[in-house]
Formats: sequence, C-alpha cells, structure tokens
Amino acid sequence: MSRILVAFLIVFPFIGLFLTFPTSLSWDEAILNTIAYVISIALVNVWLGVGTAWWLLFTESRWKSWVEWLTFLPLFIPVLASMFGMYIALAQVGLIGTYTGVGLVLLVTTLPYSIRLAYNAMYVIGRPLLEQALTFAPLARIGFVLLPLLKESVRTIVLFSTVIVLSQFVLVQLIGAGLIPTVTTRLYQAYAGNDVSQALQNTWVLVSLPVLFYIGLGGIFSIWIRLVKGRLQ
Repeated sequence: MSRILVAFLIVFPFIGLFLTFPTSLSWDEAILNTIAYVISIALVNVWLGVGTAWWLLFTESRWKSWVEWLTFLPLFIPVLASMFGMYIALAQVGLIGTYTGVGLVLLVTTLPYSIRLAYNAMYVIGRPLLEQALTFAPLARIGFVLLPLLKESVRTIVLFSTVIVLSQFVLVQLIGAGLIPTVTTRLYQAYAGNDVSQALQNTWVLVSLPVLFYIGLGGIFSIWIRLVKGRLQ
C-alpha cells in the first residue's frame, strides 16, 4: 500500500500533462536561451565542482578551512536572502539586464551544491584510491579516473543544476530586468494571461530537458567507460 501511495504522489503532478500534449513546438528566444543556460551552467558546474572538490580534498593550504566554509556557506542561506546583495554587486559593474549577469547569478546559485556533491563522492571513494590518479596528467586524470569513478555524481550535478536553472524565476526576472526571456519567465506570463497552449509547451520543455539529459548522459558515460576500458587493457 505504501508503494502505491508513494508512486501516486510522484506521478500526481504529471497526471494533467499525460492527458494532453502540445500540438507544435515554437523555437522562440525563450527556449533557445533556456537551453543555452542549462548546457553552459551544467558544464561549468561539473568543471568547477569537481576541480574545487579535488582541491579541497588534497590541498594542505592553511586557507583550506576558510575556503571550505565560504564555499558551503550558501547552502545554508536562502537564495532570496542573498539576491539583493547580488543585485547591488552586478549593478555596480553594469551586468543588470545582460545575458552574462543572469548566467553569473545562476552559476553562483548552483555551484555550492555541485561542489558538495563532488566532494562527498570523492570522500566516499577515499583519498588513497584517488591518490593513484596524481601520476596522470590533468586531462588524463579527469578522463580516465575521475569521470568513470564519479559518473553518477557528475550526472547528479548536471541534473541538479539543470533543475535549479529551470526553476528560477525571480532571479532571472530581477537580474535580467525583464529583458532576458526564458521558458520559466514565459511560463508565468502564460499562466497569468491564461495562454494554455503556451503554458503547455513551456511546461513540456521543463519536463523534457532533465529527462533527455539523464538518458543522454547515461549513454555518453556508457560509451566512454567502454573506450577507457579498451584503452587500458
């Protein structure tokens, strides 16, 4: 009975979507902006998340504790609480209402979670095993050791950053000054204007992107691990 209840609670938000589908997909600026932000933020999160976690695990710097504290501090502070500070900082350098400003804010919002996910995964794997990768060149270390070992964590980082980017409305609207359309901002406008067709299309985009990323990353990692095993044999 409990399994049926859990399944129902998971599927319940999607019941309405399963009953209707958009008749066509309009590739407007909002969808293209959303895809561009999702891909770029996900890639940077993987790069900086794994790199920072590696540094935190292996560095002996006296600044390590401070860097770790500052890195994980945003995890305990609601985004809305720091939003005004980010707005003031970006306004000083003229990034309000720009694609760069919105991208920077989305990166700042997602990066602490990515670092924590990568750090926890490396901590579980253990420093002794990871130390064997120190003999590799940086690119070989990432491709032949870290990515195969951290494939599930990397996929989680990508999906987590994707979901956060897709769920941001206030940050994008404020930092973008209403000039940077995304699927999320258009979705609120469609709801407010009772544009059911537009709302349905944007909702399916929000649902489809994480699913496609999950399936695609699984296939990419499967192929890459086979290639790595073949090269090491």
